[in-house]
Amino acid sequence: MPLDHLTFTRFLAALSVVIFHYGATTAPFDSSPTNAVFQAGPIAVSYFYALSGFIMAIAYYQLANSSRKSNQQQQPIKIGKYWLARFARIYPVYLLALLLVFFANFQENRQAITALFLNISLLQAWFSGYPLSLNSPGWSLSVEAFFYFCLPFLILFAYRFGKQSLLLVTIIIWIATQGLHTFLLNSPSYQAHNALHDFIYYHPLMHINTFLLGLMVGIYFKENYTLLRTNEISNRILLFLLVILIASLLMLQPHFPQLFGINIDFTNGLLAPLSLLFIVILARDDSGFAQILAHPWLVLLGEASYSLYILQRPAYGIYEKLIATPLAIPEFLSFYVYLLFLITLSIASFKLFETPARQLIRSWGNRYF
Repeated sequence: MPLDHLTFTRFLAALSVVIFHYGATTAPFDSSPTNAVFQAGPIAVSYFYALSGFIMAIAYYQLANSSRKSNQQQQPIKIGKYWLARFARIYPVYLLALLLVFFANFQENRQAITALFLNISLLQAWFSGYPLSLNSPGWSLSVEAFFYFCLPFLILFAYRFGKQSLLLVTIIIWIATQGLHTFLLNSPSYQAHNALHDFIYYHPLMHINTFLLGLMVGIYFKENYTLLRTNEISNRILLFLLVILIASLLMLQPHFPQLFGINIDFTNGLLAPLSLLFIVILARDDSGFAQILAHPWLVLLGEASYSLYILQRPAYGIYEKLIATPLAIPEFLSFYVYLLFLITLSIASFKLFETPARQLIRSWGNRYF
């Protein structure tokens, strides 16, 4: 099941996060109303979670053999080997970025022992006041680590009680978290960056719905892959309409309080059904467009997107001190020079650090699991 053409979308999502953090005042990303699309970083993180669930289903969910009498014969994930693979995938460059940020501001951070402990243990998203501590993009890895922990048990649940049961649980959780998010966001107790804010936006339990949706869509996609039919023209029309719809919703969102009388946010999976429809259509596409997205250079950018995402903060500090200030880079060009530097660094990280570290950890761990 070739899915290389999905990989580049990870780069686009990571790029959106970088623009949100560092390019918001740079043309053309600062122009209304399209700035809401260019700066959709928080929604891009939600896309990561949906895509992650989808890919995890493709990789780890075993299809029931038609000759079997029960899905219980499907083999559960070998938990030790699985967790080792996930640890090797995310932790080396995560720890590198964390230590770069910590020691770059050691005088300020040396008292932040609690923050350092929570970040090292990938628990910062669980505690108010700490999700954005030290290397701020790391909060989403704290959430992702929780998903990785849950995955073997979610798949085992699907094997034993049926995927329909897991689908029902997923729908209930998605509806409940969307309702809770909207209710708390509009409550009098809500203020930017208080404990309630941290719970709404960063707590893993508020994002599990997106991963679950991705997982369920991935399971059904894998089971029905050969039955899905593709048409190049209809696929392109559907993808185009989906992109227009999502972009329109992003541009309309700032006006929701006037239109509906309440604040409505997309950061916790409200757009996940649309994102997953996009993923399914693109995943089943085998047209020339998919072949373009599967070009090795674009796939490389997608593979390096994790380093791009997690290294963006320490990379910006390095860029400011060693490039922007000494060379007096003009402000209108500065973000683009930084972006070129970050992309180059992320590819180097993927090739020279992330991949070798992952292979080394898995090689060592496979002796014991």
